[in-house]
Amino acid sequence: MTILFTSPSDSPRMFGLHDYRRSYVLPTEVESNIPRTGSDGEFGSWNYARGVLVEVSSRLRAVPLSLHYIELETPKRLPMGIEVTAVVEDHTRRRVTVVSRCENAPYGPRGDFWQLTVDGAVPDGGRHSYPPSLPWLAFLVHRALLTTS
Repeated sequence: MTILFTSPSDSPRMFGLHDYRRSYVLPTEVESNIPRTGSDGEFGSWNYARGVLVEVSSRLRAVPLSLHYIELETPKRLPMGIEVTAVVEDHTRRRVTVVSRCENAPYGPRGDFWQLTVDGAVPDGGRHSYPPSLPWLAFLVHRALLTTS
């Protein structure tokens, strides 16, 4: 499939519908606070979290190091979203930290909101109402690193 776009605002947010149906497994050497593999009845957000690390590692040809998943709650302990922090080491031995934060209405302070940061900076296309497919998220990370190098 060929993807053409003129600016980040015109870009699609997935390569194909199959991008939302993948299952991800973490290598045993990755430090993680969630299970390494999926199972029946588990939280879909755990698969999303594993996918952030796996897709970014694959796209950057990097070594996955760690994955940290947290559920965001309001002071009244109402669920408002998730935050996934993935750390990889690229071929130059540089550590790259990627954070994907999703907030959901009605409890999220910004309603439906998604933000991506790469080493603390929000790249072009790194804010939206909803997260893109995981391969597209990895593409955004890759593009952000190319523009900062």
